[in-house]
Formats: sequence, structure tokens, C-alpha cells
Amino acid sequence: MIRPTSEIEFPPSEFLRLKAGMLARMEALGTSSDSLLAVIAKRLGAETCGNVEQVEALTLEQERLITNMRKLARA
Repeated sequence: MIRPTSEIEFPPSEFLRLKAGMLARMEALGTSSDSLLAVIAKRLGAETCGNVEQVEALTLEQERLITNMRKLARA
């Protein structure tokens, strides 16, 4: 989106910096959420097939993604 010149501040105010940081964290959380859902779906498929090694690897990836999401939410 192109912003009109009247909305552009340089240097950016503290409010705009905080807002940009919040928007970036929200986008990162959305991406992490999508990745987590994909990993869960793969893990369920691996459980159905009985592939224990893949289930373990995907469970570790799932835990890593959850930890990352918690860090983003706290920031």
C-alpha cells in the first residue's frame, strides 16, 4: 500500500515504531501458526502410517514452533 505524503513521518515517532513492531510480530505469528498446522497434519499422517521416526522428528519440530510462537507473543 502506498501511503500519502501526509502520513509519512521521518524520523518515525515512537508510536509508529511500536506499531510496526507489533504488525511484524503479528505477521510472524500468523506464519508460525500456518507452519504449525502443516507440521501437525504431517505428523498425523505419519502416525497413521506407523512411521515412528518421522513422528518423533515432527513432534520436535512442533515443539520448536510452539516455543517460537510463545517468544513472539511475549515480545
